[in-house]
Amino acid sequence: MAHGNRWIIVVVLLLVVSLVFNLGMLAYAAGASLLLLAIARWLTMHWIHSLTATRECNRLVAEIGDKVAVNVKVENSSKLPIPWLLLEDLLPRRALAISPPSLAVQGTRIKLSMLRGRDAKVLAYQMDCNRRGYFQIGPLVLETGDLFGLFRRYRVGAEPVFLLVYPKVTPLEGFDLASRRPIGEVRMTYRLYEDPTRIAGVRQYEPGDSLNRVNWKA
Repeated sequence: MAHGNRWIIVVVLLLVVSLVFNLGMLAYAAGASLLLLAIARWLTMHWIHSLTATRECNRLVAEIGDKVAVNVKVENSSKLPIPWLLLEDLLPRRALAISPPSLAVQGTRIKLSMLRGRDAKVLAYQMDCNRRGYFQIGPLVLETGDLFGLFRRYRVGAEPVFLLVYPKVTPLEGFDLASRRPIGEVRMTYRLYEDPTRIAGVRQYEPGDSLNRVNWKA
């Protein structure tokens, strides 16, 4: 059960007790607290559902040494301002744990800010591709809540995309890789020795066959 919901239950119990025992001041305080909690809960739900996010990447296929730019835009479609909003674009742990990391992040992929009504925030960062692999970029996680910290809501803002990093292609210069047979294999019409691996059956004699290839026993 969420922390804010526990407070609602406590306030409701206090309100019931105050009404049963005719405690006017306690009933008034409990009613006002219950109203504030209800407003805070409604605002939190309204804020989280009024957020939309889009993601842009300059490339999804790269080589080692390339830079990948990521821009995530979050918009508030409501007229009400959001007092605090936490943005985090997730990256896989295996891409960040080793040193140097497979994806070296330059910029901010985690941001805490306020968002006015009908306003937008942009989360921009770059990644240096240091190792080959297949990496998930995202999803974007949004978190907001009321000013008292009683209610918090999480939501996936933008779905993940996938980055494929290939090994860097290095030209081989200074190596003689020319073929010794530029026109391909040449078929030999005369063989000095028989190749025992080339097995063939007996056929009729044809003009032009070499006499040493005639099966005289047949």
